[in-house]
Amino acid sequence: MGPTESDELLVTLDAGVLTLVLDRPASRNALSLRMLDALAAALDDGLEREDVRVIVLTGAGSAFCAGGDVATFARGESIFGPMDEPGQRLKRQTESQRATVVRLWESPKPTIALLNGPVVGAGLGLALACDLRIAAASAVLRTGFVRVGLAGDFGCSWLLTQAVGAAKAKELLYLSETVPAESARELGLVNEVVADERLTERGMAIARRLAEGPGEALAAVKANVANALRNGLAECADDEVRAHVRLLGSRYHRDAVAAMARRRST
Repeated sequence: MGPTESDELLVTLDAGVLTLVLDRPASRNALSLRMLDALAAALDDGLEREDVRVIVLTGAGSAFCAGGDVATFARGESIFGPMDEPGQRLKRQTESQRATVVRLWESPKPTIALLNGPVVGAGLGLALACDLRIAAASAVLRTGFVRVGLAGDFGCSWLLTQAVGAAKAKELLYLSETVPAESARELGLVNEVVADERLTERGMAIARRLAEGPGEALAAVKANVANALRNGLAECADDEVRAHVRLLGSRYHRDAVAAMARRRST
C-alpha cells in the first residue's frame, strides 16, 4: 500500500480491511491538500484491488477530523489555490470532493467511519459518506460552517438531508450546535456508540465480519439502497429482482444454502 501513503495519511491492509487514518493530529486532522490527495489515491487503489473488501476511515490522535484548517482561513488562504483565482479553486475543490466524499458514497465496497473525537465541517461530510459510523462515547459532531461565514461543502447539505431530513438538516447547518455522540445516534447520524477504549475493537470486528462476507451481495445491498434514494418502489423492486436472480447463481449462495441444509439434517 506504500504508493498511496503520505505523511498525512496512514494506510494499512489486513485480512481484506483497508484502514485509512487521517494523520495530522496536531491540527485535529484538519484537511490539507496533501491529505486529500493521498486519500483520493488510496481510495482509487483500494477500489481497484481484489484483496481490499472493506474500507475503514478514522483519525489519528484525539479527533476524527476538524474539517477545514482554521489557521489557513486566518491567513486568508485556501488549500485549493490562490484566493485571487476562484476558478482554479472551484475546479480543484470540485475534483477533490468527487475523489473523496463522492467516491466513498459510491464505493461498491462497504465503508466504515470510526469517529474517535470531534467530527466537524468537511470531516462530517467524510463521515456521512461512509456506510456505517461507529462513534466513541466522547465523539462530538458539528457542521461548523456558519460559524466562519460559510454554507457547507464536501456534500454535507445532501448527506445530512438524506440522514435526518430537510428540517433537521437546516437546523444542524443553521445553528451549528455541537451534537454529542449519543444524541447523534438518536438522530441517525451514527449507528452505534461505544466506550472510547472499545472503538477500534468494535469497528474492526464489524469490518472483519463484512470482509469475510459475500462481497457481491454486499455491493448489491448498497446499490439497492442507493436506488431507493432516487427511484420509486416499482423501479427499486425491479432492480432488486435483477440482483437477486444474479446472486442466486453465485458460489457463495450455493455454499451457504448447502451448509444450511446440512445443519438442518443433523
